[in-house]
Parts: sequence; structure tokens; C-alpha cells
Amino acid sequence: MTREKDDMKKTAVFLLFVLLSLFGETSLFASSDYGTTAANFLKVPVAPVPSGMGQAYTAMYGTDSVLYNPAALSMMSYSSISGAHNQYFMNMTQEYLASNLRFSFGTIAASYSSFSSGKFQGYDSEDHPYGDISAQFSSISLTFSKSWPYFPDDRNMIDSMLVTPYWTRLRPVEDFRPKTYRFAIGASVKNISEKLDDSTANTFAFDAGAMLILPGHWQFGFSSMNNGGEVKHAVQSFPLPSVLRLGVAKDVHTKGDVMIFTFAADGVKYKDSDAYINSGLEVNIASVFQARVGYTTQNDVLSSLTAGAGLSLDLFGVDGFMRGARIDYAFVNYSDFGATHRIGFQVIW
Repeated sequence: MTREKDDMKKTAVFLLFVLLSLFGETSLFASSDYGTTAANFLKVPVAPVPSGMGQAYTAMYGTDSVLYNPAALSMMSYSSISGAHNQYFMNMTQEYLASNLRFSFGTIAASYSSFSSGKFQGYDSEDHPYGDISAQFSSISLTFSKSWPYFPDDRNMIDSMLVTPYWTRLRPVEDFRPKTYRFAIGASVKNISEKLDDSTANTFAFDAGAMLILPGHWQFGFSSMNNGGEVKHAVQSFPLPSVLRLGVAKDVHTKGDVMIFTFAADGVKYKDSDAYINSGLEVNIASVFQARVGYTTQNDVLSSLTAGAGLSLDLFGVDGFMRGARIDYAFVNYSDFGATHRIGFQVIW
């Protein structure tokens, strides 16, 4: 019976691995390495702001940069928290929480994300129903990033070199600041865990990134994510889905900053798939409402187009908590599998 249970676990691991690969960022037929990585929940988009922009976020900065480029966190002059809940088909759910703290020596951030399969039928080696089982996947990370030149006194201020944020509680820098460049590096270490029934596997990974800001609100980002060990279930081990990202972003302002258009594009190459392009557009209207649309060239069951929206809650409070809070939504369609919805919040201080 023990052997049959072990066989059932291996079968269920494989089935769930395939399912996660379907709506991750891997291409079904693009690479001979397809199906060779584990922890594919790391590919599933979780934060609504990047998801709405087609995940073109390597050269953007925000709390969610912990998922795309750890270096970008040091470009933030404020501390913040970001969270999201995502509902998928077949009772699958995803949770996410991240926070960054700005200090005089740099920025420290932490994040947690999880993916739950819900209950599904398990089978033994002879394809006999074994009963309901479930799977849980999680990642916990700790990040440090640093930028040069660094202005520790610019807390809650807007650096005019950067793509303009939509937080109205941030005030412009009044003193002179050189406008030649901004450069940042960052790194994360994270623990990745997979649990299927009573079988558990853990491993460690690290991320690294860099960011360059040039005059004219041009932002460039590079990151290498999910580098590290292997995930072992039963007798088989699989590498993590390491990925290289290269991105660019720029914003354009209308008169009086009534509308700000931010364009972003990423080149993405996962270990087990061919390279593809993500692109996104965000329209910020009066720093109150944001509309987003994204496009990806990846060739799988994920629809090419994504969309999203955001609302700053500044209108509901002149001072205090509400002025630094916002809610965001993203719509991502998985073709025959149906639509998925991401709802999140952000708070800065």
C-alpha cells in the first residue's frame, strides 16, 4: 500500500506540474526543454498591476518589483505594502503579500506568495481512485537593494528623473538633484516549498537585478530570477524555472499632467521555453484612475491580451491612511480554461 501511495503521489505531481505549466509563462511547443522544470507556480502572474500591463514590469518600479527586478525597489522613496487574491478555475487560488521598507542605507523588502490547487482526485499506480488530495506551493523571499546616487533625505518625494508615480501624497524634490543617471542593484534570497498530500519538497533560490535611469524618463532593467537548487519529489529532481528579463519603460505627459502615458516592454527567456516579448501601457488620469492593457507574444493557452484598472483612494481622505491607499484589478483570459481575476491593494507611508 505504501508503494501504491508513492506511485500515486508521483502521478499526481506530474499531473499538477503539467496543469501549472499550461497557464504559466511557458510555451507548449517552443522548446525541447519544455516540462523539465519544477515550481512552475512561480511563472503564474499574481500582482494585478504588472498583470494588467502584460507583465512588462522589469524596468518599472513599485512594491511588486520584488517579483520582477529586485533592484527597482531602491528607486522608491517610500515604504509600502502590496497584496492580492486571485481566483482561478477548478477552485485554484493564489495569495500574495509584499512589503518594502526604506532606510538610510537602502531598501529592504520581503514577500510571500502561495498557490493552492484545491481538492482533486488522486490515483494509484493502477489508475484506481485513491481519494481527494490537495497541493500547496509557496515562496518566501527577502530582498535588499541600493541605488546610486542615493538621497536618504528624499523620503516620500518624487525624483524628477523617474517615471512619475501616481501617489498624490508624494511631493516633488525642491532641492537641486543631478540629472545625469540613476543606477541600482538588488538581490533576493527565497525559500520555495511544494507540498502534495503529505509529500513535501523545499529548496532555496536567489534573484539578482540591475536598473539604469537616464534623462528623459528612460528606465532600463535587467534581472535573473529563480536561480538555485532543485525540487525533489520521490526519486526525481527538477530544476527551478530560472528566467532572464530585459526591460525598458518611459512615460509621456500631457499638458498639466492631466494624463500620463507609461509604455513598457520586456524580453523574457525561461529555462524551458523560447524567448518572447511582453508589452504594456498604463494611462494615469489625474493621479486618480489608471487604465492598463498588456500584450504578450508567448504561444500557449494564455490569451495574448490582458487588461486592468486602478483607483487611488485619495478622493476619500485628504490626510491619513486613505491618501496613501489604492486598489487594483487585472483581467487575464486563459482561452478555453476561462477568465481569471486578480484583485489587490497597495498602501504607502
